[in-house]
This record gives sequence, structure tokens and C-alpha cells, in this order.
Amino acid sequence: MNQRRESLIGYWSLIPAFLAIAVFKGYPMLNTFYYSFTNWDGVTSRFIGFNNYWAILSNGDLLLMLRNNFIFLISVPGILIICLVVSVLMFEEVPGWKIFRSVYYFPTILSSVIIGFLMKSMFSSRGVVNAALESFGLEHWIVDWLNVVPAEFMILIFCFYWQTLGQGALIFLSGMSSISNEIFESAKIDGANWGQRLFRIVIPLLYPTIFYFTVTNIIYVFIGLFSLIYSVTGGGPGYETTPIDYMIYLMAFKSGKMGYASSLSMLLFIIVMCITWVQLKVSEKLND
Repeated sequence: MNQRRESLIGYWSLIPAFLAIAVFKGYPMLNTFYYSFTNWDGVTSRFIGFNNYWAILSNGDLLLMLRNNFIFLISVPGILIICLVVSVLMFEEVPGWKIFRSVYYFPTILSSVIIGFLMKSMFSSRGVVNAALESFGLEHWIVDWLNVVPAEFMILIFCFYWQTLGQGALIFLSGMSSISNEIFESAKIDGANWGQRLFRIVIPLLYPTIFYFTVTNIIYVFIGLFSLIYSVTGGGPGYETTPIDYMIYLMAFKSGKMGYASSLSMLLFIIVMCITWVQLKVSEKLND
């Protein structure tokens, strides 16, 4: 009887959380799903069926946006490796590790907008970067960084790396704290060098942490790039640096095509769900 009562109390205590999720998550998602089938300007709506979806799939913009997201996607392994190397160096307390720990983590506390505007000012045509190149007599390397597509992507990925490094190093340091120091000491006694300790001890034992970091950052490059794009390139030139989440903003609040933006939101939701499902399946296979 007491066990049943405790179970009922537990279920009743979850009701406020479920209600909050239903109100603040469930209802907006259902609303977005409905309006994705309408011609909606934010005030009036007219049901048009799958026309928004056909327009997205046929005008070629979706492939361009997916290409832009894919460019960020293939950059995730790079920041993963950098975070691993940095965290191992700090874990083994290389000279100056306390100072580096603060230096690496500092960008994490800054908002993406601040980082974006900082990089935009640095890489503008009259910014610090071009001024430094000119002062060193490297005028032939001066580029209008924010109007050349490859350079714009390099700047955006640099911002992504710079902001993620501190968080990633902290995550991996937390994971490494659960690894016994005796394992590292035994490896050193057996003559294992730094690279061998990284690839044969750290990476295998940090697999759950690596998986978590990878999943969260892959999701981020699909739904979290808005602030960086907005503050650095504005999606330009044209739509050349526009990912899906920024296009949703442009369609909804710049063009007033709320229904079209809702359809893009639903497609983005499906893409992220499919990617997450594939990652979970791959994780299950690797754990078998």
C-alpha cells in the first residue's frame, strides 16, 4: 500500500512538468505543423496543402542551405580532436596549464553575438587583420574577408571552434576525472608515449563523453548557428552562408512568409531527428 502511494505521489509530482512541456513545447510545435500547410502572414492564414513543401523542395534553396549546414557538420571532428588534445594536456598538467584553462574557457562565457561582432570588426576591410598584413608588408594577402564565401566560412568556423573549445575541454576533463590515475601511471611505466596514452587509453574510456559531445555539436550546427550568422555575415552574399535556421528567420520576419517558414521548421525538425536517430543506432552498434 505504501509503495502504491509513493508511486502515485511520484506520478502526480510529474504532472506540472508535463503540463509545462505541453504548453511551452507541444502547443507551439502543433501550431507550427498546422501553419506549415497554410499561406500565413502572421495575421491571416489560408490552407494551401503541401504547396509550401513543394516550393521548398523545388526552388533549389534547400540544397544550398543543406550544403551550408554540411560545411559546418564536417568541421565537428576538428573541434572534437582539438578539445581532446587540449583536455589531455591540461589533465597531465603541462607547464602553464592553470593559465591555459582560464584562457580556453573565457570565450565560452561570451555570447555568440559578441564573438560574431568581434570577428566581424577584426576581419572587415579596414579591420585589425588587414591592418596587420599591411604593416608586415603582406598587402597581396589582404582580402575583403566578409565578401568572399570561402573566407566567410573560415571565419564562421573559427568562431564556432573558439567558442566551443572551452566547453569541450571542460566536458572531457570531467570525463577524464573518472579515469583512475593508476592507469596513466602504469602506461607511463610501460613506456607509452603521450600519443599512445591518448589513443589507447583516453579515447576508448571517454567514448560516452565523446558521443555526447558529438551529438550535441551536430545538433548545434543545425539549430544553433543563427546568432553567429546574424552577427558575422547576415547569410550573404545572397544565401551563400545561410543555413536552414537562419533562412527560417529570413522567411518569417523579413519576407513575412510565416507559413513557408513553418514548413522549413518542420523539415529541420525531421532532419535533426533523423540524424540523432542514426547517431543513436551507430552508438548501439559500437557498444555491442
